[in-house]
Order: sequence, then C-alpha cells, then structure tokens
Amino acid sequence: MKMKQRETHSRLLLATLVPALVGTSVLADAAQALPTTKLAELPKNSVARVKPSSSGSLDITGAKSLLEQASGSAVDLEVRPEAWNWTRPVTVPRVAQGAAPAATPQTAAEPAEPSDEETEVLDEVNVTATRRPARARDIPSVVYTVKKEDFRAQNAQTATDALSLVPGFQAAPALGGVRNAAAVFLRGFDDQRFQVLKDGLPLERSSNGRSDVSRFQVEELERIEVVTGGATLRYGSGAVGGVINLITETPKGPPKLTLQYQGGSYGFNKFVAKYGGGDDTFSYNFVYTGIVAPNRYPFQLTNQANAQFYGPNDFAKNPSCPAQFDPDGNLLNNCANGGFPDGTPLFGFLKPEVGPPVTVSGTADSSNAASDTYSGKLVFKPDPSNRITARVTQQNSSTESNSPGAYYFSPCVGGPSNFPNGTLSFDRSVAVDRSGREVGCGPQRFIINTPSAAFGPPFSYNTSFNGKTVFPTGQAYQGAEPVTGTIDFFQQNNQSQTEAAVQWDYNITPTTSLNSFIYYYRFGSTNTVPTNFIYNSNFGIGTAGPNGDFGIVTRNPAAQPFASGNKFVAETALNWQISPGQTLTFGINFTEDRSYQQKQQGRSFLDRSVARTSIFLIDDISFSDLIKANVGIRYTSSSQFGEVLTPGVGLRVTPLSWLSFRANWNYVFNAPKISDLYVQNGPFLANPNLRPESGVAVDAGVDITPANNLFFRATYFNIYLDGFFGNQLFANPNFNNPNDTTGTSNFAFLQQVQNLATLISTGIEFQGQWQITDQFSLLVNWTNTDSRAVGRTDSISTTLFTYQIQNAGIPFNNVGFRLTYANKGLIAAFVGRYYDGFVIDYNNTRTPTFFTLDFNSEIPITPYFTLLGSVFNIFDTQYQNPAGLPAPGTTFTVGGRLEIGG
Repeated sequence: MKMKQRETHSRLLLATLVPALVGTSVLADAAQALPTTKLAELPKNSVARVKPSSSGSLDITGAKSLLEQASGSAVDLEVRPEAWNWTRPVTVPRVAQGAAPAATPQTAAEPAEPSDEETEVLDEVNVTATRRPARARDIPSVVYTVKKEDFRAQNAQTATDALSLVPGFQAAPALGGVRNAAAVFLRGFDDQRFQVLKDGLPLERSSNGRSDVSRFQVEELERIEVVTGGATLRYGSGAVGGVINLITETPKGPPKLTLQYQGGSYGFNKFVAKYGGGDDTFSYNFVYTGIVAPNRYPFQLTNQANAQFYGPNDFAKNPSCPAQFDPDGNLLNNCANGGFPDGTPLFGFLKPEVGPPVTVSGTADSSNAASDTYSGKLVFKPDPSNRITARVTQQNSSTESNSPGAYYFSPCVGGPSNFPNGTLSFDRSVAVDRSGREVGCGPQRFIINTPSAAFGPPFSYNTSFNGKTVFPTGQAYQGAEPVTGTIDFFQQNNQSQTEAAVQWDYNITPTTSLNSFIYYYRFGSTNTVPTNFIYNSNFGIGTAGPNGDFGIVTRNPAAQPFASGNKFVAETALNWQISPGQTLTFGINFTEDRSYQQKQQGRSFLDRSVARTSIFLIDDISFSDLIKANVGIRYTSSSQFGEVLTPGVGLRVTPLSWLSFRANWNYVFNAPKISDLYVQNGPFLANPNLRPESGVAVDAGVDITPANNLFFRATYFNIYLDGFFGNQLFANPNFNNPNDTTGTSNFAFLQQVQNLATLISTGIEFQGQWQITDQFSLLVNWTNTDSRAVGRTDSISTTLFTYQIQNAGIPFNNVGFRLTYANKGLIAAFVGRYYDGFVIDYNNTRTPTFFTLDFNSEIPITPYFTLLGSVFNIFDTQYQNPAGLPAPGTTFTVGGRLEIGG
C-alpha cells in the first residue's frame, strides 16, 4: 500500500515537471542528481545515470531517479548541476550516420567505452575495421564480434573455441590445446592467408607465416573482432581471407583477484589466475593460464574407401613383354606398352578396385597438448591527450607435432618419372591393372595408419613379425598392429612465444590524433623424435624385438631440431577528421622478419631476414545517413619481392533505418615466407624468385534489423588468388652427377615451392541474432564455402587430386546455433553444430555428415564463487574433423571460479 502511495505521489510531482522537460535531450552520462549542498563534498561515485527515452527527452524513469535522490528541501537548489539547467540542454552528438562528432581516434589497443544508450546489434563499437572506434552500421566492412559473455556461454578454452560460431570461420576442435595449423580457415584460406592480431599487432611467425590461432587462450581477452572484407587495405600482406583481432582486457575499478580451475575428460586440467583493476588514469591486468590436455581418448573410425593390394601369388600378365633378369634376379627391361614385364610380381602394389568400408577403433596417441601463458598489461593516461599501453606475453607449450594425427591416409603418390612405368621404378605409387599398366587413383582410396604403414609404399607386409598372424596384404590393423595417428614417428614439439609492445595514442587536437606502436615478437621451437620406432609386421626392416614378436627401427633425429624467428614492427598513423563526416588516415609501417633454422638434423643452418615498408592512405566518408564509403590505397616495398600496390574501396547504403546494403572490393596479396625463399634441405630447393600471391577479394551483403532485438546479416564473397604457393616435384637433372656442387645429386627428384595456378574461394555467410527476452537469446549462423585450386589438370605425373576438388579441410556447409539463458550471473547455453562432411584427401568422396550438441553452464553459488560445468557432444557422435582425424565422443569439464574484490 505504501508503495502505491509513493508511486501516486511521484506521478503528481512528475506531472508538474514534464512540461519543462519537453524538447530537452539529456544523455545518460550527463544527467546527475546531487543530494548535498556543496559540489566539492560530493562522493566520487554519486553520479546517477539516467536512461533516456527513444525520443531523446527525459523519460518517467529518469525523472523518478532524479526525484528519489533529492532530499525534498531547499538546500537541493543551492548547487545546480549542469544537467539541471533546463534552459541549456546538455547534448552530446551520437556517432551516427550523419555528421560525426569531433572524434578522438583510437587504435585497436584501446576499445571504446560502450555507450549507456540502448543500442542495436549494428551499433556495436569496433576498432579492427577502421583502427578507431566506429559503429558497424557506419562502415562497409563485414565485422563479427565475439564478446566475453560469448566465451563463457561456449566454455571457450581457446580462440578457436570462441570463434566456432563466426560465419566463414572453420576450425577443428581445439581439444584444450594447440591444433594443427592446417585445420583453421577463414573464408576458405588457411592461416598463412589470413592475419591473426592481438590488439592490432601481428602474431604470424617469421619463418612460415602461420599463427596457430588455436594456441591463444581467452582469459586475457575482452573480445574478438573478425573482419572478412576490406582487411588488406589496412593490414597488408596475408589478410586475404580477413583479419582476426584478439583484443585484450583493460580492467577498471577496485583491484580484483580471479582464481579458476577446471578439470575434465581424458586428463584435461586448466588453471587461471588474474589480478587487475584501475581507473581512467592507470589500469593494470596480470593473467596466468595453464592447460594440460593429454587427450588420450578412444575413437572409432570408418574408412569409406579401403585400399586393396595385390597378394604374394599375384603376377603381371603381359605376354607381349617377357621379363628379363640379370643373374642376381634384378629386372632388366621395361615394356613399351607401359605395363610390367610378364610374370613380374605384383605383390604390394595397389589394385584398381576399392574395398568396402572398414571400421576400426583405438586410442588417440598423438594428441597431447600443454601450455602456460603469462601476460601483463599496463595502461597509463597522464592527461586527456595521451595514453600509453605496455603489454608483455610469454607462452610456453608442448605438443606432439600432429596433435592429433591422421588415422588413415592415401597410399597414392603421384610425380614425374624417367621410366615408362613410374610405379614399377618406385618413382610414384598409383594403382596398376593386371598387366601392370598404371591406371591412377580415381577414385581415391585410403589405408589405415599403422606403424608399418608409416614407412610408405609398397605395402607388401601380410603377416605379423613373428609369423603367427596372417592378414590381407597391407592391412595389418586387422590384428597385428594398433591404429596410430602419427605421420612423423611421434615427433615432439616444444614452442616458446614472446610478445612485447608499447603503444602511444596522442590526441593532437579534438579532431586529430597520432597512434603509434613498436612491437617485438619471437617464436622458437625445438623438435625431438624418439630413438626407437616399434612395428609388428613382416615389413622387412629393423631388428627383432627381445622376444622376436616385433621389429625395432632406429629413427634419425628430427629434420629441424631448432628454429627461431623474430619479428619487429613499428607503425605510426595520423587520423585527421577534416570535416564532420570525413576522416583521413595516413600511416607508415615497417616490418622486419628474421629466421634462424637448423636443417638436416642440425648439420646446416639458415639465418635470413626480409624487411618491408608500407604506406597507406584511407578516407572514411559519411556523405549522409544514406551513404557511407571508404577508399584507400596501400603501397608496400619489400627487400625480397619489390613493390606491390593494393587499392580498396567499400560502400554502405542505408535506404531505411532497418536496412543496409554493403559491398567491398580489395586487391589482395600474400608475401612469400622465409622458409620457402631460402631453406634448402635434402631434396627441397629454395626459391628466392617467388612472387607474392595476388588477386581480388569481393563481397556484397545486406544487414536487416527489423527490431532492436532482432538482426540478420547475409554476405556473398568471392576471392581469387593467382600464383598460389605449392610444391612442385620434378626430375633432378644432376642425378648421379659426380661433378654436381649443389649437394642434391643423391636425389632423383627434387621439390620446390613455386607460384602455381589459382585458388578460388566462393561462398555465402549468414548470421542471425535474436534477443528473445531479457534472459533468453538465440544466435544462428550458416556458411557455404566452395574453396578449390583451378587452372591445371591432374595426371599421374603430377601431385594428384589438388585441382578442381574442394579443400579437404573445409565442409561445403556448416550450421551452428547457441541458445543462451543469462540472468544475474547464471548462464546456461546449448551449442549445436552441423557439418555436411569433409572431402577426403582431395577426392569427391566425403566423410559422413554429423551434428554435435554441447551444454555449458555457470551457476553462482555465492557472490564470490561460481560453479562451472560443461558437457560436449551430448549425443556421443563419432565423427571426423577433418577427414582422417577422429574427434572424441562425449566429454565434460567441471570446475569453479573465485572472484575477490572488483
């Protein structure tokens, strides 16, 4: 009853105030109510934020908030805050589609403070696409934002987990640690052809350009921004597929300590410790994350196209070409018709027929991952015009090189030959008919990976080492040997990654800023191979085991025992708002990559560097509420490949407040890597004449916001890249040449990375977001990607099945959704993913489609402690991601988070 009386009294008071407020715009960060008589005596945190109505006038709730803080006496009028001066409305222009305010440009290291106003999805502030704060609705670029609350709803351990529902992004499950870099794609391009940044600073390695986005933990991140259109213009080489920017957290408020632990299936353990806080002048954040994930999970795998081999009683039938042997039994002649000489044993060679599907099971034996990450960030703002950010990160990790490996692979190996039949001379390995004629490997076929199979073709084993178990030729997995994922004899990889950066943002005038940084990045790795490799078949190599029941092979040391790469980057950019609707950005970037590598088991060394300088000019224009555009050009000069000019243009048209059309056109390029340019090792030749991959990226799309709580985005993209880097196999002209000085005369064939034909990636991206109620939200995405190499024809004399076929690591279609309930710290989310299968090793055969469903929860037990729990793959789906790499079935994590202070 008292509440109703109070409400009635308030409404009467409001009735007298409302006429005075008509036409007055009071923003939430300007409206204040001060209950004391002296402004100097006000407590620092006494500001009352008032939520404006959609019309810009003070609404009922805002007026009530002002009234509730008044004492009701005359002393309330002794000090009149500016927000109470009704004759002088306090207005701050919104960053809208028309005239922009006097901006204070910021870099990617300085995320803009969120507005107190209600915003639509397209109003989200981003810094990656423009290198300064901008709403997504005001730029042509396609920007996807993944926030900290998304990390928690998906129980993301790594950046790949957090990005799993971003359209156009494709990654295999991180399994709690580092995954194979080749399993990560953005718009159909691997991580040598898209950039990974942290606070706008590059994370790719100097030697090979990879970044392994799966290695980065999310605990130090505030959000992730993904730009998949127009990125090369602002970020240069390698941004063909786009840019993934990991934006670190800058805490504010009293000091806060966070301790977290999670444990889970197959030895998973995660430890987190965070301490941070600060204010507008100085803030700090220190984070430690440790993950151990042995990942020894059981799996079941079906080989859809089982390779078949000729047995010991099979001989070539080629009467027109009788065999000729020397006294030692060596074959002397070749056949003009391309077959084997009549009577030649076919034992171990591939049959043209493909066997029926075979299902095998085992335990993952090359999937372990462990990492420790230490990071520190300091932000100092001595005055309104200057901001200095210092950040240091150190990560140490250990993993088996495959992590995990392939559990089946193709025994078909193409390549040139100096003989009429390259398979007979062991220059290549393709299927042959009964006469021994080569018939290629279409359709492709596969063999289960076992220790014996790892030694390569021909697969002539057909019994266990002790002779007691007999099995079909080349199929030892049926009883003699376990299935194993290793393709490099269980090589162990230890890695160290160091980042150090200082960024300075200087506001010269209210409309001009200078943003600069210097950055150092180092990545080092050591590789070891166990001395002994054990197999259990009559393969015919190695020594007998102590009981005569298996063979032992002593392996050589790792081909590259140690490698280290250093990157140094310095950049400065001037942002000048020359008019309310136009901002010019002019910048210069200098990057030096240096790589030191040990090759040939440490017997040879490489120490080379490449430097490049880029100058860029970008004009962002707001013509009106209807039209936004950007246009720019980037000039890059390299000490290795010369000059490249990359222009770009983008346009957004908004005919209605809820409807926007956008398009981007960019010239893109990807620079050669030091390893490809200068590393010569055994049969691998350096190629200092490599030119950059270059092409054009185009996308066009529509954004629809029918309501503040509902948003749809659809995008069509087409990217082509000419002269892509690929291995070319060719006959060695100096084979067995005693006068050769290149050191390659022992190899009949050589390999070299060369500029080949064209990579094309085309697709459609869709994203929908619906805030169903204050507590329930739904996120859905769908991506269709067609990514393949074109321009050449496959044959048995080339590397097989690389042209005209979909990239084996990318499904044509994948769909994802997340249904989330969030209320007062409680989070419960279902995450579903559907894939329509993967092309198997550049072949038209695909793995089965699959669907997985996860459930993640956070339950606050006390104000300081939250219980964490997740179940992944609830339905225990057995699937491959990508082909040949079985993922675990149902797994779980459980833990808790303790938060003190803040």
